[in-house]
Amino acid sequence: MTERDKQFLELYREHRFEHQRDFYESRRTELESARDESIWLTSVLMIFTAAASALAAGATGDLKMLWSILAIAFPALATALSAYDGLYAFERQAKLYGDAANALLRARADGPDLKPPMEDRPFHEALSAHVEQVEQILRGEQAQWGQLIGEIKPISPPQK
Repeated sequence: MTERDKQFLELYREHRFEHQRDFYESRRTELESARDESIWLTSVLMIFTAAASALAAGATGDLKMLWSILAIAFPALATALSAYDGLYAFERQAKLYGDAANALLRARADGPDLKPPMEDRPFHEALSAHVEQVEQILRGEQAQWGQLIGEIKPISPPQK
């Protein structure tokens, strides 16, 4: 391994590989957290719906109207939150980032520095193959966004 290859590998790992892997992990964590919050809040709203419905059934007068309105409002809010979760596809985005981060970890395990010592030329070839493998993973992650956008169905204009 030449000193130049060694320096390149260190810089590539630190400024390309690790930076991108950290980004993927942080986005995955953020999106999973958003998905969990959405599920939790939807569940709480549905519990409030059940409570408001029960209270509306047993109440009289002005309280009955208040509980009835809340029994209608809570599921509407839960539905809006579920639609928001579906629109942003938190779970799918988290999976996309998680898959890319895992693929990078697998590529790291195949890195030329983790193999038995090699001569300069075979190491350089292994390094080139490693960089190409990592870049292919990064291109694959970018290509997924095109597929995700392609699944969005445009809204038809209203018929006159």
